[in-house]
Amino acid sequence: MKSEIMNKKYIPRKMIPRSRFRDLYKEWDEEDRALLIDKMNVLLFENSQYTDSKNYGFLCNLLTSLAIVQVLESKGMPRKEAEQYTADAMYKFIEPQIKSMKKLANNGWFVRFLKLTMPMKFRNTLGYGWDVEFPKCGRDEFSMITHKCIFHQIFEKYGMPEMTAIFCKVDDILYSDLPRADFLYSQQIGNGGTMCDYKFRRKKLSV
Repeated sequence: MKSEIMNKKYIPRKMIPRSRFRDLYKEWDEEDRALLIDKMNVLLFENSQYTDSKNYGFLCNLLTSLAIVQVLESKGMPRKEAEQYTADAMYKFIEPQIKSMKKLANNGWFVRFLKLTMPMKFRNTLGYGWDVEFPKCGRDEFSMITHKCIFHQIFEKYGMPEMTAIFCKVDDILYSDLPRADFLYSQQIGNGGTMCDYKFRRKKLSV
């Protein structure tokens, strides 16, 4: 394992404000904030192979959440409660995004927009540890299959595979009730699947 952080921008004090846990962090006292920073520094050292320029956004959320659970456990909170506390903070943070996503998805071009922009976006943000493909599909469909996921890899390493499912649920929250697009899948890695076989399909408007 590499012991040196590959990209120098991986600084916990800068990563937390980029994460879905920045509001929660503001509520913590100075002692707990310091513990969180210490935990994240250790996690960055232990997972330095992931710290390339592309994985930064994912690791801001992933390592912050993992460090939160570890801090809460160190203070005596049972792991299940610590994980739920962390999940609740993340779901609360993304609530405003639900309305924005529905507004965007109310356009007939939404699925074609995903088809055009998502592969480009992920080419720039999927670093070490990921294996994602974008199969060819119909004009009004967009398909994305994740074969290897760093959330699964890292959470499993620390004996918390259930945390991957907590992050998978974010996709369900944001995409499951879109006005003009169906969000479909048969399995998710976080819920025991061998892949996340996501597909967005434009809804046919009833006459």
